[in-house]
Parts: sequence; C-alpha cells; structure tokens
Amino acid sequence: YSSEEDKKVEKLYLPNKSNRLKKRSEFINLRKKCSTLHGKFVIININKNSDFKKYGLTVSKKIGNAVKRNYLKRIFRSIMINNWKTIKNSVSFEIIPKKKILNHSFAEIEKDIKETLKK
Repeated sequence: YSSEEDKKVEKLYLPNKSNRLKKRSEFINLRKKCSTLHGKFVIININKNSDFKKYGLTVSKKIGNAVKRNYLKRIFRSIMINNWKTIKNSVSFEIIPKKKILNHSFAEIEKDIKETLKK
C-alpha cells in the first residue's frame, strides 16, 4: 500500500507535458534572454531567471531522418525524467543536439548533459 503512495508522490515531481516548451514564441522568448552552454554532444540555451522549470527539445533535419530525430527526442525525454529532481527550479532551457551525437551511447549523452547543466 505504501509503495503505491510513494509512486503517486514521485509522479508529482516528474516532468510532464506542462513542463515543456512547445510553442515557437516560447522558444523565441527563451533565446532572447538566454545564455548558451556548449557540451560535447549538445548545445543548451538556458534562462536562469524563468518563472517555472521548463525544457524544450530542438532536433533539426541536419541530424538525420525522422527515425533518428525521434530516437533522440525519446533519449532526451528519458534523461529529463531520470534527472528532473536534480535540476534547479525557475530554470528553463532548450537542448539542441550536435551531429556527432548519434555515434554515442545513452550513458555518454546523459553524462554530457548533466555536466553541461552543472556549468
């Protein structure tokens, strides 16, 4: 019984669709006010003075076909779910992958994103 309650409480602290940047205007506003961090595999545009904790994903057609782009989006969402508690509140950011990301494992990508966000 207690494990079910724990799952419900934990679910409250996971990212959901309301924690995502979706509209073009949200991405444009973020880019106006942001600072840019460069990692090995990603570029992160981050605004530390945001009202809410939100994230957005931008995967351009330069990365590959639709299958590869959707694969990367699933990886990024999984990384956000695993590390959502460690990200500070009132931060909004956008993750943009670099071309060479496809040749690396999930663990390497996750490590790079964590290190880049710590900056």
